[in-house]
Amino acid sequence: MLDEQLKNVIEKFNLSDKKAITFGHPKMKMKWILPLVGATFYSVEQFQPFFIYFDANGITFFPLDLNNKYQVIGKSFIAWDDLKNFKFKKGLIIEDEIQLQLNNEKIEMKIPKFKAMNQWVKENNEYLIHHNHFYNK
Repeated sequence: MLDEQLKNVIEKFNLSDKKAITFGHPKMKMKWILPLVGATFYSVEQFQPFFIYFDANGITFFPLDLNNKYQVIGKSFIAWDDLKNFKFKKGLIIEDEIQLQLNNEKIEMKIPKFKAMNQWVKENNEYLIHHNHFYNK
């Protein structure tokens, strides 16, 4: 399912580098915790997956609809020139992290190192790490 949507995004938006795209989601933040005897309840922000495309101009985010077989539901772009800082943090086991610092906002995204039945995620992540996500500042 994810492979099919990836192909659609690459074709629809005419992405020239098929290896420069990966899968990710915003860093999850806890809203509240309610510890009770025998159980603990908690709430986190809603999970929103993205395809994330990197090129020499910047980063493009394609949000995916979880309820509709990962259909792309939009597109947003951040130019490298608009970033004050870009940081890649290698994770220990499951996910790496990218941090984008804009003028008044910090965006933190988790990038899974692999995704079941989607070998392209691991391959593309290795490609992006090798190319420093095309960040040249």
